[in-house]
Amino acid sequence: MWRFFLFLVLILTVAAVCFAFQIIFTSDLHESLVKNGMGPYGLVDYLSNTDRSRVLVLDSGDIFDSKLQLPFLGDNRESVLRYIQKVNYDAMVLGNHEYYFSHEWLEIYKRINKSLIGANVQDLEPFHIFEIDGMKIAVIGLTTIQHLANQIEHAQNLPSDPLEALKKTLRILPKMDYIICLNHLPHEIDIKILELFPEVNLVLSGHDHRGPELKKIKEGYLFEAASHAESVYLLDVNPTQRVVTYRQLGLMTDYVIQNDNTGMLLLIGTIVGILSLLWVLF
Repeated sequence: MWRFFLFLVLILTVAAVCFAFQIIFTSDLHESLVKNGMGPYGLVDYLSNTDRSRVLVLDSGDIFDSKLQLPFLGDNRESVLRYIQKVNYDAMVLGNHEYYFSHEWLEIYKRINKSLIGANVQDLEPFHIFEIDGMKIAVIGLTTIQHLANQIEHAQNLPSDPLEALKKTLRILPKMDYIICLNHLPHEIDIKILELFPEVNLVLSGHDHRGPELKKIKEGYLFEAASHAESVYLLDVNPTQRVVTYRQLGLMTDYVIQNDNTGMLLLIGTIVGILSLLWVLF
């Protein structure tokens, strides 16, 4: 009899391990890809040496930051886009800072970044489905309607109510083994999601910069990020045991952000040229 129980414990232990997976999570980077030789750009090398078959790489928005679009004031968008491509995120959502730029730019970004999802955002898929060891995992994207800049320019394309969008999405979602909400939402709405939708197992959120903070709400977990270069995390998820843990990733990198300062150099050159000419003539 004891052999039977030993075998049963062994099977359950193996099952628990098999159904575990990891999440690498970033949020609210605000174009801060490196600070003092460390930062999210280190994910490029880290992931190149990582087996991603049991790992989801996710971002909760505000990866961009600049409120001004003039190139001579330092435009980091191209550097951030290169970073996104190199990391090859599995899923990302828009933050309110992505609406700080023009409608034309945002539409181009939505087209070229196939990782973007948004159940309450026009022209984006509401979710992505992943399969790990036969387990089906849904990642649903939700974006805030709070603190959006350029609202006049984006007036016809602003995000809709996230709770209503989530309700509609869950109705059409196929049967899943695990459901993640990837949010850029205020803290109180993150909590409401876990209180109102027991189908949701894990909420990963940014926007409020209140983390890192992990807490259990009813049967689900809420993890909220901090911000900028330190906001990189590794979460261990065990759906069988209903356990989620995390640790912050401190990643070394020698990357230096290359600003597009061509316009600035031209402006400075023009001003110096005009002043030199005035000095000679007068």
